[in-house]
Amino acid sequence: MPLVSAAIITHNRAQYLEDAITSVLDQTVDDLELIVVDDGSTDDTATVVEPYLDRIRYARCPHRGKAAARNTAIELAAAGELFAFCDSDDRWYPDRLERQLDALERHPDVGMVHGQVEVVDEHGQALPDENATLRAIFSAAHRSPPTYASYASECRCLSSTILVRRAVFDTVGPYDCDLPIEDYDFYLRLVLEYSVLFLDGPALAQYRVHDEMTGNDVLGAGQIQTAEKHLALLETGHDIPDARLARRNFNLMIARSWRAVGNRRRARAAALKALLLGAPQALRFAR
Repeated sequence: MPLVSAAIITHNRAQYLEDAITSVLDQTVDDLELIVVDDGSTDDTATVVEPYLDRIRYARCPHRGKAAARNTAIELAAAGELFAFCDSDDRWYPDRLERQLDALERHPDVGMVHGQVEVVDEHGQALPDENATLRAIFSAAHRSPPTYASYASECRCLSSTILVRRAVFDTVGPYDCDLPIEDYDFYLRLVLEYSVLFLDGPALAQYRVHDEMTGNDVLGAGQIQTAEKHLALLETGHDIPDARLARRNFNLMIARSWRAVGNRRRARAAALKALLLGAPQALRFAR
């Protein structure tokens, strides 16, 4: 039984996939398994994977999206204690898991640990300006321990750095296949039940930016639908800490996202709701 089950989910990322696979297999921690879930690729993914079949588990599935692929990886994993993802266009640093395992040993109450990344281009070359900007954003977002209400406003987690206790999935459930982006909703449900630890030190992984990344329109739609899902949850009367603040922040998130995709009318409507809940910063989205 491996301590860590690592998973790479991929769809038509053959040009980057070998980098991702070797970065997981080259970890300084040996007690792990690697599962590659192919979400219906039509490129050379199977050819790239073939030389590694004696060291990994490879599952090819119909194309159903990232959430379904992540859930498949979790279902296929052995009953190890911890679960980690590496997106197929990213790569881990060799000590990624070692550093996170040390952190979890020191913080047994934590359900998930994640951290900083280094931004690189499609060829794996570092992008210093983009890296400095992203590092500053992530550091600022984690000056205080994250809460449900803070994630409602700004959730800064990258899936290629998360290490999650397996018990978390039993508690909060799988990824939601009905949402355009799957991870934001999962982190919100997780932080309602568990503490989250952010490692604000050297990068855990390389985060690759390229032309085929998920577009801003999809990201915006995913943030809006996730926020609306959780606003509905807040209306059910569940005992959620700082519910009013969370409601305010979700409306801010919706306003910001509608403004980013160019729908000022809907941005204004969400901003007015946030303003009524005590968010003066919503005024800039209400104009």
